[in-house]
Amino acid sequence: MPKLDISPMLADIYQCSIDTGIVPFKWKNANICGIIKKGKKSDPVNYRPISLTCIASKILEHIIHSHVMKHLQQNNVLTDCQHGFRAKRSTETQLIVTIHDLANTIQRGESTHVAVLDFSKAFDKVPHQRLLRKLHYYGTCGELLDWFESFLSQRYQSVVCEDKASSPLLVTSGVPQGTVLGPLLFLLYINDLSDNLQSTVKLFAGDALLYDVITSDSDCDRLQDDLHKLEQWQN
Repeated sequence: MPKLDISPMLADIYQCSIDTGIVPFKWKNANICGIIKKGKKSDPVNYRPISLTCIASKILEHIIHSHVMKHLQQNNVLTDCQHGFRAKRSTETQLIVTIHDLANTIQRGESTHVAVLDFSKAFDKVPHQRLLRKLHYYGTCGELLDWFESFLSQRYQSVVCEDKASSPLLVTSGVPQGTVLGPLLFLLYINDLSDNLQSTVKLFAGDALLYDVITSDSDCDRLQDDLHKLEQWQN
């Protein structure tokens, strides 16, 4: 039998989706597969939820991701302290920069105080409307912004385990883990975290490293003040 070329049909669907700012409903239904992170396997809290979504949706997400990332790079939108989910950056690059800073401090005979922060369930707690406002601020507008709103809204998920599936539930917050655009959307949401902070900040996705050279009580107060600002930011 001759092979059917579906690329023209997909191209038409993709263009219609972008032009109208509407993501097909079926593309927003996800099967959730739990990946164990740590601790007891019997405790659901110890699992990372991964969204298994439509292949056609993932292809369009790759196309949009490429164009959005190009815009972000050309306009230097992403903060330099972020090392997660970015080309030519990794945990190694973050570690090299941090060790360099700490080594210079030691050579000067000074002390560095460090706060290691992990935003619990960070991907799951992103409020959609706040994220959309940040997307608009960073240059996403018109039909594409409508498309992102449609992509985030009215998403349903079912938990799948051992060939059994739960009833679909509406997802009211967060960026869907397991999707192509999820990490990029999270980077844009957390991009302004370091704004107005006086201490040095290093980010790897939702993990933050905050440190400063301490030579007096006022330096300690400055670091503590930045921690209070971060607490306000996450609220």
